[in-house]
Amino acid sequence: MTVASLCRKACIAIVLLCLVTVMVAETILAQGTPATHLRLDPATAQVGSGETIRLTVRVEDVANLHRIELHLDYDWPELEVQDADPGRVSVQIEPGPMFCATCTPWNEAIEGKIHFVAQRAPQSGPFSGSGVVATITLYVAATEPGTHAISFDQAATRLLDSTDRSIAVDQFTDAVLVPPPLVTLTGWLTRQGWGTDERSVVNAVIYPATPPHEPSTWGRACTDANGDFTLMLSYTPQPPPADILPANSPPSPPSCTSRSAFVKLAFTNYLSECYWKCADDDVQDIGWHNLEGGDVNSDGCINILDIVQIIGHYGATAEKPCYIPCAECPPDDPAANTAPACDINGDCQVDILDLAQAAGSFGLCSNCP
Repeated sequence: MTVASLCRKACIAIVLLCLVTVMVAETILAQGTPATHLRLDPATAQVGSGETIRLTVRVEDVANLHRIELHLDYDWPELEVQDADPGRVSVQIEPGPMFCATCTPWNEAIEGKIHFVAQRAPQSGPFSGSGVVATITLYVAATEPGTHAISFDQAATRLLDSTDRSIAVDQFTDAVLVPPPLVTLTGWLTRQGWGTDERSVVNAVIYPATPPHEPSTWGRACTDANGDFTLMLSYTPQPPPADILPANSPPSPPSCTSRSAFVKLAFTNYLSECYWKCADDDVQDIGWHNLEGGDVNSDGCINILDIVQIIGHYGATAEKPCYIPCAECPPDDPAANTAPACDINGDCQVDILDLAQAAGSFGLCSNCP
């Protein structure tokens, strides 16, 4: 083998070794580099008509950032971008501290599009780390409650380093604005004959206090083990279920200033109860209510038909633990066994206690439609 041949082989080996070294180094660097993230903060916010909100555009775990070309879409004309620089032509958003005010050649919000191009000041050098790119102030101009989106145009948005190479963005997080709760109802609901009061159903339909009496929203909550509940009612486009609607309009003349709540309280084998309550305040407590048990045939009254049905199931049992089915408020961790039909008090058997409870409430009827 000649000296020249040996030199060629040595050179090839050195080149291959260098390539392997570079590849390994790049792999290790990539594995140790955090993912770059562009996000709107907050990602979800409750905002009502006529209100404003400030969203920050944040970049996280970026390396060697010199320039950003940011493009976003927003619901227009439901949302209006508020001008951060009235002395400049067109509507502007506010640059973040990592960019100087004179280093933004394009800053414009128009008809549902936000275009923001900015770069670092020459004397500052590139940016590495996490920080605020820009701040967007939005006014909710929509007259009807609704959900509104602000999202990144991922195809057009670019991050560039000091050599004008693109920086990969591994994750984008958009923002969603949702209507705030109209009212929060609280209260305490117990059941006759039970050691626990969880999973009772609380339905509420909100109406304006004055005509036209059309439902503005509705909601449902389940009681906890103590019978307490908190029902946050927000605007919803879905109409309320027919079985929770009142038979008549809110009381007239109205005793409530702005809105009334029709509340229906229910649980399996118990008489439902219905009430009109004022819901003028942001948080309204409807007080304590107690459901009477024994309506096992769900006809709205406790009578001889229920007694006969309980006697027909007398002695039926289920292995403990068991639960009484309630479609609107299922158990968080359902037991393997369903309670027998006509088990009123949830002790997994139909016995004298269930019969006595129905007999004690004999003749009572629900006040619900």
